[in-house]
Amino acid sequence: MAAVTAAPPPRPLEFIKSLGLADVALMVVVAVVSLRWIPRAAGAGWLSLSLWTLAALLFFVPLAAVVLELSTRFPEQGGLYVWVMRGFGSRHAFFCAWCLWLNQVFYFPSYLLFALANLIAIGGPAFAPLAKSRALSALLVLVLLWSLTALNIRGFEAAKWLQGLGTLGIWIPAGLLVLAVLVAFLKGPSASLHFPWRDLLPHGNAFSALALWSSMCFAFSGLEIAGLVGQEIRNPRRTLPGGLGLGAAAILLVYLSGSAAVLLLAPSGRAIDERTGIGDAIQSGAASFALGSLVLALIAFAAVATTSSWMAGAARIPYAAAVKGQLPAPLARLHPRFRTPYAALIVQAVCASLTLLISLFLDVQHQASTVTEAYDVMVNLTILVYFVPYLYLFLSPLRLPRPLQFETRSTIPGGPAGRWLAALAGLVTTAVSLVLLFVPPPGTKSIWNFETNLILQSTAVFGAGLLITMRVARSRAPRG
Repeated sequence: MAAVTAAPPPRPLEFIKSLGLADVALMVVVAVVSLRWIPRAAGAGWLSLSLWTLAALLFFVPLAAVVLELSTRFPEQGGLYVWVMRGFGSRHAFFCAWCLWLNQVFYFPSYLLFALANLIAIGGPAFAPLAKSRALSALLVLVLLWSLTALNIRGFEAAKWLQGLGTLGIWIPAGLLVLAVLVAFLKGPSASLHFPWRDLLPHGNAFSALALWSSMCFAFSGLEIAGLVGQEIRNPRRTLPGGLGLGAAAILLVYLSGSAAVLLLAPSGRAIDERTGIGDAIQSGAASFALGSLVLALIAFAAVATTSSWMAGAARIPYAAAVKGQLPAPLARLHPRFRTPYAALIVQAVCASLTLLISLFLDVQHQASTVTEAYDVMVNLTILVYFVPYLYLFLSPLRLPRPLQFETRSTIPGGPAGRWLAALAGLVTTAVSLVLLFVPPPGTKSIWNFETNLILQSTAVFGAGLLITMRVARSRAPRG
């Protein structure tokens, strides 16, 4: 009788390594750069160039150094979650990952609202009332949100084209800004094209400048997205340094040159509009309404592409936590065909949808929230919840053992002193930014309404994370 040979166990599904150098660089640029910060920064005048430089030195450079070291040493799926796990343990890792994931449910709908506002602005003043409709805003944003979710379930092979095209919404407006500056120069000398060097130093209301600097630091955040998909990057130890370096250089160039161009081209005697400032500057410099409308459309498209990029990366966080047993097992399921964390993507979209509806339709102090106020609350909640994990991120290099010589050369330069300098600079900058987030944005009608929304919703996120952390810890405790 022939012996019966047991069938080998099925191989677990693995991620497809589909990301190369150009893909990583494009992902970083699309995920980090947001053109909405350029006209906002330009509202501070030429001081914005100094603030961008300060934010780059004290936040962006330390962030790039820390992410480069951690992502090349530990190119595992989950990124920051894995790094904090190694440095602080499972409880802190879960709470950090919880915040890093949950901030996205505020980020997605707020950024899609921004995209919608730019599209409506193309129609001019006649279409302005549409931007104030809460029902219309909710409907259109939900359609975009779930369409992007379906696209990302199909995986990076299907979605990375959107990331690549999304850069057009960054580079074309940036290029048109430069072109508009050249056109303005060719028309002849103009007082508006004078560069006032003395205005690079702070004067007047320094507190407002500091509050603006906090949002500019946030504009540089997001480099760690490459670490979230480490197992989908080809040869990460060689690809990540080049991809992060190229992406970081492009990001800094966009912010500095974009703010300078808007200031040079802004119509004389008019305040820079945070929503349409880039389009206004191009229309003024090139004397073309068509170019201004094109820029608004491209900026809206870039916002959608950025949302898609972060939607894909963020879903890997609950996936990694579920693999470790800290979240329900279904979140660790991969799609049998596309091998993407489809369950995490769906749950993420459900949470973002609920956040959008609550922010738009929950009335506090018997006052109906406007679309603008709901947008402001979600933006500040995004930054607040997002920057808490950054405290862990900057402390991680100090908690982890020094890298061995054979591991990688892409570590923080300067040895132990360099690691301490990068970690402390990023840590202090992040802490200051968290405090400044509670300064209400200009035009807020009810300060108490704004503060109540910010405190209650962030407390709900932090409280739920702590409760789940304690529950997981009790379930794993040995029973006597």
